[in-house]
Amino acid sequence: MSAQPILYEDFVPGTVMGERVEVYDAAQAQRWQSIFGSDADGGANGPAEGASMAVIAMMRGYLNVVTPRPAGNVHARQRLSMHGVPQQGEGIRIEVKCTGKELRRERKYVELTVRGSGTGGRALFDAVLNLIWAA
Repeated sequence: MSAQPILYEDFVPGTVMGERVEVYDAAQAQRWQSIFGSDADGGANGPAEGASMAVIAMMRGYLNVVTPRPAGNVHARQRLSMHGVPQQGEGIRIEVKCTGKELRRERKYVELTVRGSGTGGRALFDAVLNLIWAA
């Protein structure tokens, strides 16, 4: 039996939809380095790799918390503000919150905030995702 997809009506502004932890581990670092290289001058094991891991964690958090999604959604816009870079082996706590929704020209717009924090609550990123919700 499949779960019913999240509908526009299910979004409640101001409500935390869920949270999860993503770990920036050696396997993720190895996958990143298989694309961008393992040379420190190219960003491996440094801020460029860590920032990429933050973006991956942000999207995984959204995709795993806001599920199941109806087919046909449009990821219209996103803004990401970095406050820190995760370190390899660090767990990234991700919180997804509905911060707004509105109907415009018969389209259902949803705004979500995705926050990531590292060890000891260290702020890593704040993201705002704007989506056109299909159902």
